Amino acid sequence: MTLSGFETPLDHLQQWRESPLERLRHTVTEANLARHLGPEPARVLDVAGGNGMAAVRLAAAGHEVTVLDPAGAMLRAAIHAAEAHEVADRLHVVQAAAHDAPEVFTDHDFDLVLCHNLLHYAESPDERMAVLRAITAPLRPDGLLSVVGPNEDFGPAQVVVRDRAPALALRDLDGGADEWSTPGTVGEVVATLAELGMAEIVRYGVRCVSDLVTEEDAADPAFMADLERLELALSDRMPHLLTARYYHLIARR
Repeated sequence: MTLSGFETPLDHLQQWRESPLERLRHTVTEANLARHLGPEPARVLDVAGGNGMAAVRLAAAGHEVTVLDPAGAMLRAAIHAAEAHEVADRLHVVQAAAHDAPEVFTDHDFDLVLCHNLLHYAESPDERMAVLRAITAPLRPDGLLSVVGPNEDFGPAQVVVRDRAPALALRDLDGGADEWSTPGTVGEVVATLAELGMAEIVRYGVRCVSDLVTEEDAADPAFMADLERLELALSDRMPHLLTARYYHLIARR
């Protein structure tokens, strides 16, 4: 687990600490993945994995994880977090962009590819297609692709409850573009995956209700423990998975 020229100062670990809602997002995402992964440790590629929040957790569960990210500062944090959590032998970093995956890795290198909170930064459907094509290139046959992104259908609830702006939510329903809009809907992502030949595309919801709670409630460990159990129960239930804060798609190659 090396990256030439990188130092690992202690202050990078401070950047890695998760908020209660971030921990909840990872817990639910991992539970969704567990429905599809086999019992053996997997070779995982975390695309745009940044500071290693997801990667370190998966490495701690016994998986071999490679973080691919163009930002050296973020990868420094991932390296130090892996060392601090004693999983340095199972976490590797590569400094490159998502588009570089076919050149950096060979075919069939990975059992699971994570593409979490990345696709909504694509500026066009063609760019989204190019990213997905690139990151699935090193995925083995029958391997899994995990895609997580912000769900635009959560927008009205968030705007009303968190931002106290029902008029803005009503305007958005009529097609007004705003800061909550994303370049592509979850339906368009599903269509793109199907076009790329991905099969068995299953949708889950992540943080179905938790983003509507107050910061005070989120700071209460007992409350969050109950909320976690609820979120795990809601993640695969209709209609809750359709309006969750994040959509989670798991597809098989």
